[in-house]
Amino acid sequence: MGGAAGRIAPLSGELTLSFLNRIAARYHLGIREVLAAVTDVGGLQNLTGMLYPDSEIHLNAQARERVAALCRVPQYVLEEALPAWRREEPCGTYGSGPVGRLMRGEEVVAPWGPACPACTAARTGRKVPARRYLAPEDRVCARHRYWLLYLPGTSGLPVPVGPWPEVVAAQRRHVRLLRRSPTGAQAFEVARAITGSWWEQPWPDEEHLWPARLEATQSTGADPVWWKVAARDLITYPETVALARLLASRPLRHRTVAESGGHLPYRLGELPGLLAEVAAQLGRPWLIRHLATLTHGPLFAWAHSCVHTRAASTPAAQRTLWKVHSAHRPRPLSDLLPHSPAADGTPPVAKPARRLRGHSLQAEEAFQTGLAQAHTYHQQHGHLAVPKEDASSDYPLGQWLANTRARHTRMPAHQAAALHALYPWWNAPWSTLWQRTWHQARDHAEAHGPLKPARGFPTTSYSLGEWLHLQCTRYPSLHPEQQRLLTQIGIDAAAAAAARPRRRNLKAGAEEALAHARSYAAEHGSLASVTSTTVHEGFRLGQWLANQRNYQRTSHRPLPAGRAQALTAIDPWWCPPWNLKWQRSYDRARSAADIRPLHPGSSFIDLDDSLSARWLRRQCSTYDELLDRQQQLLAGIGITTEVARAARDHARTAAKTPAAATAPETKDKTSQARRTADTAATASLRRARRAAEPKRPREPGSRLGHRPDLKAGFETAMTHARAWHAEHGHLAVPRDTLHDDYPLGMWLLSQRNRAKQRARDGLPPSPHLTELAAIDPWWNPPWDLQWQRNYYRARDHVEAGRPFDPARLVPSPGTVLGSWISRACLQYDQRHPGQQHLLTLIGITPEVARARTRRAHPWRTAVEHAKAFAETHGHLAVPHDTLHEGFCLGRWLIKQRYRANKTSPSFPAARALTAIDPWWNPPWGMVWQRAYHHARTHPRHPAARRWIHKQRRIWLLLHPHQQHLLTKIDIRA
Repeated sequence: MGGAAGRIAPLSGELTLSFLNRIAARYHLGIREVLAAVTDVGGLQNLTGMLYPDSEIHLNAQARERVAALCRVPQYVLEEALPAWRREEPCGTYGSGPVGRLMRGEEVVAPWGPACPACTAARTGRKVPARRYLAPEDRVCARHRYWLLYLPGTSGLPVPVGPWPEVVAAQRRHVRLLRRSPTGAQAFEVARAITGSWWEQPWPDEEHLWPARLEATQSTGADPVWWKVAARDLITYPETVALARLLASRPLRHRTVAESGGHLPYRLGELPGLLAEVAAQLGRPWLIRHLATLTHGPLFAWAHSCVHTRAASTPAAQRTLWKVHSAHRPRPLSDLLPHSPAADGTPPVAKPARRLRGHSLQAEEAFQTGLAQAHTYHQQHGHLAVPKEDASSDYPLGQWLANTRARHTRMPAHQAAALHALYPWWNAPWSTLWQRTWHQARDHAEAHGPLKPARGFPTTSYSLGEWLHLQCTRYPSLHPEQQRLLTQIGIDAAAAAAARPRRRNLKAGAEEALAHARSYAAEHGSLASVTSTTVHEGFRLGQWLANQRNYQRTSHRPLPAGRAQALTAIDPWWCPPWNLKWQRSYDRARSAADIRPLHPGSSFIDLDDSLSARWLRRQCSTYDELLDRQQQLLAGIGITTEVARAARDHARTAAKTPAAATAPETKDKTSQARRTADTAATASLRRARRAAEPKRPREPGSRLGHRPDLKAGFETAMTHARAWHAEHGHLAVPRDTLHDDYPLGMWLLSQRNRAKQRARDGLPPSPHLTELAAIDPWWNPPWDLQWQRNYYRARDHVEAGRPFDPARLVPSPGTVLGSWISRACLQYDQRHPGQQHLLTLIGITPEVARARTRRAHPWRTAVEHAKAFAETHGHLAVPHDTLHEGFCLGRWLIKQRYRANKTSPSFPAARALTAIDPWWNPPWGMVWQRAYHHARTHPRHPAARRWIHKQRRIWLLLHPHQQHLLTKIDIRA
């Protein structure tokens, strides 16, 4: 039979099944009979899959031999002509023998179409239809003017395009583009996505070419709706080629970057030059108006990527620029084409809706959940400028919006439209902080009237006014859409140029500070005890008063006369010409003198305050050196010139005691002799008083370990601490916490610092700290206090009865609380035993921590395998086929090295591997690293000896770290 039929040659690029169809026609057989003959195994047909008009077949070697025998053509000729001839070696159902596998669908079969009928007849001599694999530029037969249309479920449809010569001309330009431009094929795919998105939208009234072309190519009796879907690529082909030539132009990309002014576009209207060139190239001037408002789509994504990559020619920039995401690709015809009517006129059966390629139902459900949360937030706040760390009803809305903004150029159109309808500025190319502050300024303008830039924004708060003035100074460099938003609240270019900086209301601020100074002086008697850190009722009085004293003492910034008079009226010595320490000591001595009269003759030893007594003795000894006004202040408490001289003489007389006489008679300085005399006199008087007075029973010391003058302040602080603990259940108070205007956070911070200092000095804990430990045993933990606050948040979450199952990732690692729990579980073994005990109280045991770590961080299992391997072998320089307890450790390590080299070596898995083996990813080849470890462990092996000898010869060519590693095993040049 083969001899009768003769030789049957394949067409170039023909489908294998199409070639078998032509063989069957040549032998006057059906295609099923030929398939049965090709795949027959013991009387059974070793063929899988279903036969359809648009199917393709893959054959194994034995089946290919039978086909070659049928057509009388050598296999190497068939391999060159048929692209799918050796593409796959299918497995059969009946064991060995010839096997065939039928496949169909646009996802598994390369793009194909019908061969030109005239060309096929001329080459084969028979009018038998054929199908060929067709690239986009091969869809047009320029000689016979056919468009070779692919139709799913059929063998294709050749469409005459004689009345439309622009289709043939576009094919010539397409071939020329591919020959001259290295990015021509990629530009065509982007242009096809753009024209496909225009095709799916309602056509504007100005569009006349596509409707006319669609009507002219439609065959008689064809359904118009069906034909509009099927002829999409044919009708849009001239515009697609013209747009591809424009996008492939490098000067256009550079002009687009220059036109953007360094700003990422928010809408295409910000790039009028690009729109003008697109409209001119397509011959549609009205297209500028329709494209200017677009904030999504393939053309916007291309322009956004062009500006983002600065039109660079690096491979990474080119991949980003020419990538067409699945959301922008035209949908396959098999998803869009309705069923054709039956032969008897029965209307077609409606096909069920199919989901978009590349979009799962879970992703769509997750988007709808986030959209509902965003809608609720928008109703409450009027915008979607949500901080990344914010959550709404335990939903991480800030993180969800941040992730959505990061992929806004590759989102499906319906998702982008839903968010844009909810809030147009959800994906603004500037920070969410800027957007939130703009809303604050808009709300202020609506509530208090128009802003007044020329007057320094007098009605706004200081921070808002400063922000508005900053925007005015940066107005020319702002994004065009930011300028438009500022214009909405009354700040245009002219107003920005005339803006003045926001000024503080210094008069009101000074009056507030003076009021606090009066209150403090009324409570403490003076302003001398105010230090730079003093906070009075939430106001930083100490810093303000320090500034006023600095202005008063220097001429850098003179203090207003009225303010100086007001401070003098509050305290005449608020800014004395001497050191403030002297003034504070004087106030302390005056307070002691009010309780008990001074007796200079006894060297003031009868005062309850020993520090004041010592200070008074020092003032008496240096009385003549004091200023007149200091002497006047001392006279106010009874220390006159005569009293000071008498006290000084008494100290000198008392110094002449036997104890003092036994001291070595050396010539010392005057100040040292004076100090010695004071000490001797004090000791002598104390002994005389003890001998004269009866022995009083010793009063028990303060249980708190405080001086009596500090006990009242400690009790006040403890009252606030107990109240805070009763309300919150802990004392992990932040540093800036105020409780009923009391600085509880600073007080607890000072107590912790003192306790830690005593521990460093080897001293026992202060007795009064036991009261704090009785309130909260973990008031001063040996770990970070932020960790302790997060623990209490988790404890409150559990006690409130909210969902809590750490092993099952509840709360989710995407929330703030869930992220902390994941970190705590990840570092469970390194935590303090006290931390592990606290985690156990809320149900996080070592087993739960490991279970959550494996779920939240799947790479932890791989790291455990790597750690076990390194403990056994001492390194991670493993071959790619290495298995460890069934785990493909070698392949996993290769992926981690590739990721570390391409992205960043600081991701968690890389850090864990570095801790296991610092040289798991060396800057040299892994072959060298494995040879190094072999030489380290088997130095006498012949291969290791040869390798060591080679390293000595090429020592100067090695990396410094390689030389260091070799030196560690005693290998040197």
